[in-house]
Amino acid sequence: MRILVNGIDLIRLLKEISLKTKIKSYIVGGVVRDFLLGVKNLDIDVVVEGDGIEFAYILLSYLKGDIVVYEAFRTATLSYHNFSIDIISARKEYYECPAALPTIEFSNIYDDMARRDFTINALAYDVMEGKILDYFNGLEDLKKGVIRVLHSKSFIDDPTRIFRAIRYATRYSFEIEEKTHNLMKESIENIRLLSADRIRNELLLVLKEDKAKEMIEKIISYGIDKVIFDEITLNTQNLDTVYTNIEVELYRFLVLFYYLKEKDINEIEKKLRINKIYFKALKDLFFLREQLNCQNKNIRKIRETIDKTKEEVLRAIEVMEGEKAEKIIKGKLTVRGKDIKNLGLPPSPLYGELLDKVFEAKINGIITTGEEEIEFLKRLIEKLKKGE
Repeated sequence: MRILVNGIDLIRLLKEISLKTKIKSYIVGGVVRDFLLGVKNLDIDVVVEGDGIEFAYILLSYLKGDIVVYEAFRTATLSYHNFSIDIISARKEYYECPAALPTIEFSNIYDDMARRDFTINALAYDVMEGKILDYFNGLEDLKKGVIRVLHSKSFIDDPTRIFRAIRYATRYSFEIEEKTHNLMKESIENIRLLSADRIRNELLLVLKEDKAKEMIEKIISYGIDKVIFDEITLNTQNLDTVYTNIEVELYRFLVLFYYLKEKDINEIEKKLRINKIYFKALKDLFFLREQLNCQNKNIRKIRETIDKTKEEVLRAIEVMEGEKAEKIIKGKLTVRGKDIKNLGLPPSPLYGELLDKVFEAKINGIITTGEEEIEFLKRLIEKLKKGE
C-alpha cells in the first residue's frame, strides 16, 4: 500500500515516526477501503496506540500544515495542501443509550476497529509490519460488494449509520447484506432520537455525493423522510445536476426542498437547525417561485431579492422551471444607484422607481445587456428632467 501526500510517502513517514516514538500507527478505515477499490480519497485517518495529539505534532513538523486539536478525545486534524489527516488515539466506545454520543476509553487497534460501522470500514494498514489487518472479514465483503454491520446493535447505538449504509451502498453499487438490511429497517424510528445537527450533517453528506438523487430515493423508500420531516415533500428531480462555481450542498438542498410550502420553512429550520444563509435561501426560493405564477408581480421585492440572494437560489429555480424562470433570473440588473447619480440625478426615492422600470423592461425582454440598461436608464432620466 502506498499513499502519496503532495509527493511525500505518508506510510514511510509514519513508520519513521513510529520507530522514533515507539508509538504504533495505522492507516485505517475509508482510505484503506478506497485504496483497495482504486478510488481517490483525500481524507486520511491514522490511528495510533498512544497519544494522538503528541503524534500529530510530530507529523506536523514534517508536513508543515495546519492543525486543530481535540483535547477530550486526544485527537487532531492536520490539513496539508488538499489533504485532511485525522490522527486518532485508539479507543473503545460505550453507548449508554440509543443514539447517544459514546463514552470512550483509550485502547488498542483491535478495539478501535471493533467500534467501526461496517466491515469494509474496519480495515487497518499496519505501517510497521506493512500489512492489512482484517479482524472482521472486511476484505471478503469488499470483494463481494457487501455492506455489513459488525454487530446487531450497530444501528441502535448510532442511527446515523443508516444514512452511511445508504451512501456506501449507492456510491460503490454494493448490496446491503440481508441481516444488515433488516436491522436498518427495525431501527428507522431511532432516527428521531438524533439531534438536528447530526441529521443535518448526514443529509448534507448525501447531497455532496455524485449519486445524491439515488441516495435520496433510497432514503424515501425506507420512509426516513417521513420520520424526519413528517409531511414535507422531498424532490429528487434534477438533484444530480450541478453547476460550476456554486456550493453544491446548498444548491441541492434547495432543489431537494423545492416544492416546500411557506409553513415548511420554519419547520425545516427546526428539524435541521440550518444556519442563517440556508434559512434565507429557502425564503428567497419560496418567494421567487411563487412570483413566477403571480399575475400582479411585486417588481420591487423581486428585484431586491434577486439582487441580494445567493446564486444557488437562482440556479435551483432555473433547473426546476426551465424557460419559465428566465424572465426573472435574467432580470438581475448590473446598474446601481451610483449609475443613476453619475447620470446627473441627485439621490432621492426616485432611484428605486427607476431601477424597478429598468428591471421590468429587462424581464419583459425589452432590454438584455448591461449597456442597454444604461441607455434605458438615460431615456428614463431625460423624460424625468423634461417633466414627462
